[in-house]
Amino acid sequence: MKRCVVLMVEGNLTYWRGNSFYINPTSQCVNDCLFCVRQFGDGVFGFNLVLKADPTPDELVEAINRSWDSKYDDVAIVGFGEPLLNLDAVLAAIRRLKELTGVPIRLNTDGQAGLIYPTRDVAGELAAAGLDRIQISLNAPDPETYLRLCRPKFGRGAFESILEFTEKCKPVLMVELSAVDIPGVDIQACRGIAERLGVGFRVRVFKGPEGALEGILRTLVT
Repeated sequence: MKRCVVLMVEGNLTYWRGNSFYINPTSQCVNDCLFCVRQFGDGVFGFNLVLKADPTPDELVEAINRSWDSKYDDVAIVGFGEPLLNLDAVLAAIRRLKELTGVPIRLNTDGQAGLIYPTRDVAGELAAAGLDRIQISLNAPDPETYLRLCRPKFGRGAFESILEFTEKCKPVLMVELSAVDIPGVDIQACRGIAERLGVGFRVRVFKGPEGALEGILRTLVT
């Protein structure tokens, strides 16, 4: 029988839908993307993902132990913020998941790890822990569009750091760039960057309310 995770007051560290199992290491982020689900609610799939504090590695592993079920055939470290802001907990989670399952583990990131941890080999640490695949959110074909759409705390240098991190991940992980399909964003140009870098590419669906697209488009074209 499946064991249910205790729903913590400060939010859920794990959540699921169908056969997919997700890890929520943090609700902090270095971006404030106009299209992000954070703009429209406090979680997804009926789970509250806003955390009062980031979990320690032990706390995140314990949450995985309480909620894991062998039925899951899709495992992702995604969460409500930028997972790599809580890197040590993410590494502990990957190692524990590798003990629980042979299902490949993926991680979604905004790709600015080089700016967050300038002295650490984040790609190498993720690979050593057992991560199989990393999806890096490109979301724009150029620095100016990225600045307007994603509003990164690191400013204009954020876009270039994404490309640099992609190059570092290529030798050790399966890499996929992604972009949300939003009017005003040149998806084909984003795909071209992925092709130039020699990595995969995925188009993501906008998950906010339909009316929000008009405001995003105005921001991009003005």
